[in-house]
Amino acid sequence: MNPNRYDFTGVAEWNQIKGWFDLAQAIALQTYVKQLSPGSTKVELGSFQGRSSVAIAAVLPPDSILYCVDRFQGSVEHKKWNLDLSNLLAAFTANIERFGVKDKIRPIPMSTTAAAEQFQPESIDLLLVDAAHDYDSVKSDLKAWYPKLKSGAYLFCDDYQPEWPGVMRAVKSVGLEGNLITGSLWLHRKP
Repeated sequence: MNPNRYDFTGVAEWNQIKGWFDLAQAIALQTYVKQLSPGSTKVELGSFQGRSSVAIAAVLPPDSILYCVDRFQGSVEHKKWNLDLSNLLAAFTANIERFGVKDKIRPIPMSTTAAAEQFQPESIDLLLVDAAHDYDSVKSDLKAWYPKLKSGAYLFCDDYQPEWPGVMRAVKSVGLEGNLITGSLWLHRKP
């Protein structure tokens, strides 16, 4: 496999970043990120150790920023899996530095719903929702952030699959229509 075929350096290294976002999802997401104009606003809810963040930031034009909203304390499902959550922000920072994208990423270490208040209505061009996966959290994220999306903006929800019924149910409960584009990565385009 030629790592230069993809738009971030060293696929083998990227695979060492802990997380669940797979290569097919990264490539699909990059395809949409590349369609955005310079200066567009991109936000990721739930960054964990930066796996998807690195994939997005790798294709951002110069002077573009990805806002990564995460408390960096893990979510309920992480605690159930007995993961070491003690240094998530440090691991995230080390990963974005290692891949040379630190200047394109702004971590926002707070809850997703509180962070939504920092963004103006209709100001976001791309939003990736991948924070807590329970129904109430996903629904709260969608309700808080959907008004922040511009007309024509891309809304991605990861883990839209039966293994995460809260994600699927929340998306359906707020009445959004979209499609799976690869694996469990779901896409809606705001009218």
